Amino acid sequence: MRLNEQQQSIIRAAAAESFGADANVWLFGSRVDDAAHGGDIDLYIEPANDNAEKIVDAKLRFLVTLYKKLGEQKIDVVIRRQGCTENIPIYKIAKQTGIKLS
Repeated sequence: MRLNEQQQSIIRAAAAESFGADANVWLFGSRVDDAAHGGDIDLYIEPANDNAEKIVDAKLRFLVTLYKKLGEQKIDVVIRRQGCTENIPIYKIAKQTGIKLS
């Protein structure tokens, strides 16, 4: 994984603060591959909350916190609301190939 312990800790703390302590976060994509270079930070989040408006606000807070603490870099966030019955491919890929951070 191409995130150091400090970066992982920042992501975990920001997710808990923004989405709640019960939120689950996975890193997926190129940053999971130690042999790769560059790439954005792809995060998949399953928040405990299922309120769409609160999730949008939480996502914005989360991204602002990450930009402040990690510096400006490309960060992609995929969120699957609790109780969501759709199972689009990105959800499956993120969980199967990703690394759970929290």
